Amino acid sequence: MKKLSILVGTLLLVAALCSTALAGEPQDRLRSGIEKVIAILSDASLKGAAKRPDRQVKLRAVADGFFDWRELSRRAAAEGWNKFAPKQQDEFVAAFSELLQKTYIRKLEKYNNEKVNYLGEQIEGNQAFLKTQVTMKDKTIPINYVMIKHDQWMVYDVVVEGVSLVKNYRTQFAKILSKDTPDALIQRIKDKIKSLDEGKNVDDVVGKEG
Repeated sequence: MKKLSILVGTLLLVAALCSTALAGEPQDRLRSGIEKVIAILSDASLKGAAKRPDRQVKLRAVADGFFDWRELSRRAAAEGWNKFAPKQQDEFVAAFSELLQKTYIRKLEKYNNEKVNYLGEQIEGNQAFLKTQVTMKDKTIPINYVMIKHDQWMVYDVVVEGVSLVKNYRTQFAKILSKDTPDALIQRIKDKIKSLDEGKNVDDVVGKEG
């Protein structure tokens, strides 16, 4: 799942890299989280392998502040969301968000002064669409953020080179939920988290289906 890895890796990587001045309330919200991420990555007292657990805890706390994990999870589950009981929904959100963060938060640590240009912001009601462009050494990647406002603006989807994070997971989840129960999907996600904790590489969130 090379595209998936690039997609979600870039999702978190961009959050670490952006330092360009932003305009508009949604971008201001995003910028607040970004500045906290950069501060953590730049903190000399948190550098090095020994400090990695502390550093990752802090990064996850910041991500929780500007990603709407419930909205992201609900949209990724799509029609399958209604198959979950309220308690299962909470468990699914908790497991899915943990997996995303455990899998890709290490991408944040690859910050190397890449440049991000903001190309525009469009607000429609309680949703906002932010266009950005990340310039790396050998390529430029277009990235669009999708945000929603409840009490405040939060990110719930990222589209990298035309590929949506939410839609990518939606395809996987729909395939599993067409054959299995919500509890089975939650367990698959927890199994992937366990694999990560054991130091194994996990390219696909829910595994290959036959």
